[in-house]
Amino acid sequence: MDNLTLGIPKIIYLVGWQYNGHDSKYPAWFEGNERLKRPQDSNTLESIKWLMNEAKKYNTTVSLHINMFDAYEDSPLWEEYVRQNIIAKNKDGSLRRGEWGHPISYAKEWETGFAQKRIDSLCVLLPIQEAGTIHIDAFHSWAPIGEKGPGERPFIQGPISPYLNFTVSDETEAQRNIFKYWASKGIDVTSEGVKFLRETAFEGYQPMAWWIDFIPEDYMNWPASFYTGGTDRRYLGKLFGTSIHGEDIFKNDPANLSGFLKEFCLKTLPWFYLNQHDRICYISDGDNKKVVFTGDVQTIFEDGNFSLTQSDKTLVNNGDVFLPALWLDKPGIIAFSEKGFENRKWDLPDEFNTIAGFDVFGISMNGKQYIQKMKNENGGITLSLKPGQGVILIPVDK
Repeated sequence: MDNLTLGIPKIIYLVGWQYNGHDSKYPAWFEGNERLKRPQDSNTLESIKWLMNEAKKYNTTVSLHINMFDAYEDSPLWEEYVRQNIIAKNKDGSLRRGEWGHPISYAKEWETGFAQKRIDSLCVLLPIQEAGTIHIDAFHSWAPIGEKGPGERPFIQGPISPYLNFTVSDETEAQRNIFKYWASKGIDVTSEGVKFLRETAFEGYQPMAWWIDFIPEDYMNWPASFYTGGTDRRYLGKLFGTSIHGEDIFKNDPANLSGFLKEFCLKTLPWFYLNQHDRICYISDGDNKKVVFTGDVQTIFEDGNFSLTQSDKTLVNNGDVFLPALWLDKPGIIAFSEKGFENRKWDLPDEFNTIAGFDVFGISMNGKQYIQKMKNENGGITLSLKPGQGVILIPVDK
């Protein structure tokens, strides 16, 4: 993955790192999943620490996917959390069943100090503070209640625990306290969504969501440096930039990562580039849309086609990309084509106009492979690419 992304900074959150896997034994976070243990390590936690450290060699931060909302009856904390009334209860005092397990009252867990204890214990267990980030799944402000019927999602916009006197706003305020407590340890909290099942988007507290459902005003009011994603599958994700989730690609083809380079070049590469520029305005005219950025950069949806331009030079045209890789110590240009093209002339981005020429390397899982040298043709380069091929053009002085 590091070779395919040419060393771009990456974050991996380990799902199912604890106990028996995904969601296992929440709210407890005290043991690792034995399936992750390396034979040479004394326990699973040592193996996770090894992975977190080893990943740094590949420009990758490894942290954890956790949950602060669900509780399960086989958890080591179950009895104590029931006694403390942290597990949600109905008005009559019976336990409340959630969409998966039993929901937790954030306000009660915070009031009793158990939330702080959980966070403290995890930071002792693993070097999360060094990672500087953690993902809290399903960090909702009200509870999905009851069993799901066919085609139903029984989300109830009411207090998590009717047995207690906490309102949804009280639960939301407790979530803010949880965000701040993680932040006091130097840890950013990312989460699954923005506004789904919440009173607020937690702007200023949560810097990233896996799934972005911003409206245009959100994109304009919240710069990428303040609140970002994640994936936005709508047309707004094209216009403002959307990154990718690697999870399904790893599941489907762990040996070859089929489709990863395409997703990276068509989504993450434009997203990274656009996030370096401030958003000036969003223009909507029926089906035609445009966003204007600083640096004379624009993204345009017009007559069903998408383009990204700089100073009227096309850098992205539907499935063809010719964009600077700005994270490299010596920035180059990544070219990629979904369907392939022959002898296409690309105007060089402004910052490469005076470069004499380029060494061209193919991009693959095995690293860069040298292809050829190319000269600057009066501010342009003529390229041919096969379907799904990606190359990096690295500036040379001669």
